[in-house]
Amino acid sequence: MGRAGWWIAALFVLIALATAAQGATSTAAGAVLTEREVRGAVERFLAEKVQGRGWETTITQLAVPQGIQLPKGQRDLELIAPSSWDGWGPVTIALVVRVDGEVVRNISLRLLVDARTAMVVARRQLLAGTVVSAADLAVEKRDLAQAGGFDVKRIADVVGKRLKSTVRTGAPVRSDQLLAVPVVRSGQLVTIIADNAGFRITVTGRAKSSGGVGDLIRVENLNSHREIPARVLDSDTVEVGL
Repeated sequence: MGRAGWWIAALFVLIALATAAQGATSTAAGAVLTEREVRGAVERFLAEKVQGRGWETTITQLAVPQGIQLPKGQRDLELIAPSSWDGWGPVTIALVVRVDGEVVRNISLRLLVDARTAMVVARRQLLAGTVVSAADLAVEKRDLAQAGGFDVKRIADVVGKRLKSTVRTGAPVRSDQLLAVPVVRSGQLVTIIADNAGFRITVTGRAKSSGGVGDLIRVENLNSHREIPARVLDSDTVEVGL
């Protein structure tokens, strides 16, 4: 082979080696687990988790390890969250990666989710001990983390309750901050009503415990002298089920 032929052969070898290297690089790149792929799987998982709750969710933090190599094949990503996680706030979830049905990676992901929903908030600062009125309240969207998961949806569920702690202006009113204000006192006379098949029966009773509207208390039927549970309707009326 002449000198020119030798250079041509060498050139073809170099081209072949470069092509093989490029192919190997492409194959490696195609087998890398990308952040975009992981984020898409997390977004789908979160959407399914909070479906039907009416929350507006945003992933504010997602740490994805970089450069994770995977074998070639059909990928499947499965996410597993702690059963106690409700779909908002910080959490560590497991990412199980399967290729052609075989588990090849098990990765921990740190996730932070903001979830906004309508809840009862204070229109002004409400001091501890305040008996709340409707004028004190509004319904606005807030992050669930602000209420610590104790958000209240309806103003009616707050009105007439006493606050155990101060709530600042614009802050959510938490269900664990509320105390029922007794409207029926132990020992007072009450009207006991019961509805049965369209007929209303009323008798006089005596409260054996105190309670607010909606609370279940013990009352004594003064006709039979039996004690029965009854739900407080107002300051002098309770209702029993038949």
